[in-house]
Amino acid sequence: MDKYLKNTRIIAVIILFFSILNSGSYAFTADDYSRNHFYGSYIGFDFDMMSQINQFEGTAFLGYRVLPRLHAGFGGKYQYYYNTRMGNVFGAHIFGPMVFTDMIAITDMDEFLPFRFIDGAFFIHAEMNLFNLPERHFSRNNNGENRDSKRFFRPTWLTGAGIQRQAGVNSYLYILFMFDISTHSNKIYSNPLFRIGMLF
Repeated sequence: MDKYLKNTRIIAVIILFFSILNSGSYAFTADDYSRNHFYGSYIGFDFDMMSQINQFEGTAFLGYRVLPRLHAGFGGKYQYYYNTRMGNVFGAHIFGPMVFTDMIAITDMDEFLPFRFIDGAFFIHAEMNLFNLPERHFSRNNNGENRDSKRFFRPTWLTGAGIQRQAGVNSYLYILFMFDISTHSNKIYSNPLFRIGMLF
């Protein structure tokens, strides 16, 4: 039931996003990829009733178009992580730098698909986050000690795909679906993740 509710929320966001995208009159052209530098941000949230963990996240980043369809960049990320499990309720501030790369696989979904879907580009995304975490809640070697003031860095690897569409002059709206493929236990994210953001 909890997983059903989570999936329902994700589907509702997708429908809303596609409705917004299809309401515009912009389409991608060759000039859309002519600028070398870009910047952007996204917000993310997750209310997982099964794991009883709520997450609120924000990111700002700078990017560079290495090739017309290959982008790379860096930024910073902040997340408020709230665990509501009985007997282990806590909130934590998580933050750190991130690097990413995007590859535009399809510039126009309408030209690729046999039916009208969306005047947008499909892209593949990968990123690495170096999160600063409180040892007390995220380190396996804390031995039950009270280490509220001690923190450590741990990498988190994400990969996924998304769709972006021009929303105005030099601005783009996108939605991104990702999976945490980190090999360590006690992951921060529960799969799948979805993000909504803007590029400028």
